[in-house]
Amino acid sequence: MNNNQKRNTLQKRIVSDVFCEMHNHPSAGMVYEAVREKYPNISRATVYRLLAEAAEEGKIKRLKLTDANDRYDITLKPHYHVVCRGCGAVADVEAEQVDEELSQSAVGCEGFLVEGCHVEFVGLCEGCRGNSMENN
Repeated sequence: MNNNQKRNTLQKRIVSDVFCEMHNHPSAGMVYEAVREKYPNISRATVYRLLAEAAEEGKIKRLKLTDANDRYDITLKPHYHVVCRGCGAVADVEAEQVDEELSQSAVGCEGFLVEGCHVEFVGLCEGCRGNSMENN
């Protein structure tokens, strides 16, 4: 293994370890900032590339949420998300009816080969609700 391959492997492990410690559906920028705290020499491009590769390989999920930067999720089983319209926090939502079942029961999809669906709940998290009550 040459030095470049060793560095890539080390960087991949570093980014993966830091990402796995984060439980907030982080953006690539959030992961980069967390990695940089421990490893200041890593480049932003490297972190973004490694996250994109992990998503392409199916190791993590890339979330394309409304009005937010792409986020990444370590949970691969089908589930939904709720996004705080105040602070942008993202949390998992468990639901009995997930993608395949919902897609098959949706009216208006006739004639389409539905490959999946995206359901996003939007609201205010507890912290933002408290802040909005204090400001009233």
